[in-house]
Amino acid sequence: MNKGVTIFRCQSCNAALFPQRLLCPRCHGQTFAEDRVQQGRVEEISIIRHMIGQENWKPRWIANVTTVDGLGITVGLRDESGPGTVIDLYEDAGAPWGQAAGSAPPA
Repeated sequence: MNKGVTIFRCQSCNAALFPQRLLCPRCHGQTFAEDRVQQGRVEEISIIRHMIGQENWKPRWIANVTTVDGLGITVGLRDESGPGTVIDLYEDAGAPWGQAAGSAPPA
């Protein structure tokens, strides 16, 4: 598990992007550098209650999060953080996750 979530910065205009793009939507640049964001604020949440074809599915929380750059990303939640909550971001198996800032790191 890695602390923070990998985002991509356009080398022409410094726009923050997630996920990685082929062209920057702002300036059409084609060169990007990896960067990391450590925290975000939950804007809205949703619960995935069912998954077609899955047995023994347990509900999962997801959130739309805004980073300090104003970049919006969707992450899985490891707790029941609600709108307005500042969460710590991390990656697990290549997927972005978050939980309330300052809580114990996930195992």
